[in-house]
Amino acid sequence: MKKIIGITVSVVIALAAYLGYGYYQKVFRPNTALDSDFELFIPRGAQVEDVIDSLSSNGVLKDVSGFKWVLGKKGYDQVRPGRYVLQPGMNNNEIVNKLRSGSQDPVRLVLHDISGVYELAGKLAARLEPDSMTFLEMLTSSDDLKPYEVNPQTATVYFLPNTYELYWTTSPQQLMARMQDEFYRFWTDERLRKAKDMNLTPTEVVTLASIVEKETTKADEKDEVAGLYYNRIKKGMKLQSDPTVIYAINMDYPQRKITRVYFKDLTYSSPYNTYQNNGLPPGPIKIPALSTIDAVLNHKKHDYIFMVADPERPGYHNFATTLRGHNINRDKYINWLNRQ
Repeated sequence: MKKIIGITVSVVIALAAYLGYGYYQKVFRPNTALDSDFELFIPRGAQVEDVIDSLSSNGVLKDVSGFKWVLGKKGYDQVRPGRYVLQPGMNNNEIVNKLRSGSQDPVRLVLHDISGVYELAGKLAARLEPDSMTFLEMLTSSDDLKPYEVNPQTATVYFLPNTYELYWTTSPQQLMARMQDEFYRFWTDERLRKAKDMNLTPTEVVTLASIVEKETTKADEKDEVAGLYYNRIKKGMKLQSDPTVIYAINMDYPQRKITRVYFKDLTYSSPYNTYQNNGLPPGPIKIPALSTIDAVLNHKKHDYIFMVADPERPGYHNFATTLRGHNINRDKYINWLNRQ
């Protein structure tokens, strides 16, 4: 009898060990068939079956049934949307814990050299879950923007060029709040003082910087160009900036490619057309670099109010204080064009 009991106990122990080892394998054995990291994007409204299907169809898991078993045992019944980076060698326990806790991995949003809300909305949609129309509706809605103290013409001032870490599920509202915080952080007391000395608001400084950046790509010329336009502002002169005309037309016709501004374009009716309206346009015509904003705040003090491209120094300009001097520079440039 004792022998039978001993055999029974041994069988039970062996069975328990076998089952325990099987459970351990399902839970803790590496279960990813990955050679490199895999980005799992779970959209809002996704169900558990959608998550399983995504992992299965992309060949992420070695043992799908084992993963399902662990999902059930750990009670994964509330899907949390987001971007989750799965790494080679991860086991079911690690994967399920990550998904169940909603431990998202942030995306890197790079903002650089963007012109207008259409392009901005596209850039945002390429890195975040909401589509471009959702972002565009936010950026062009006076009511939606009111809590952030901007309007459809000035909303882009908050989007300072930089690299930001955000969750993929960030909503347009959450993004605006984040960008507003970044904007206020950039505007230190010293920068605010310099803007006040120019009798300009931070938004107006960014707007002027956007024009300067469109006029010159030369970093060592930006402060000089900024000084020229600031002189015009102080004198009450029209800025007469070609890039503002191009922007005005593209606001109404986004698909139109403009490589040259003609005299007929200078009469285009728009508050952004600085040939038709005095002062700055109602908002930036692009997202200027931080260095360009600082170039405006630290503009060169001179008497120039005219400029034209310098044929002897590609990318640079010749400046003048009088119309007569400007006409000499302009004729020089036109003659160069004709020779080409």
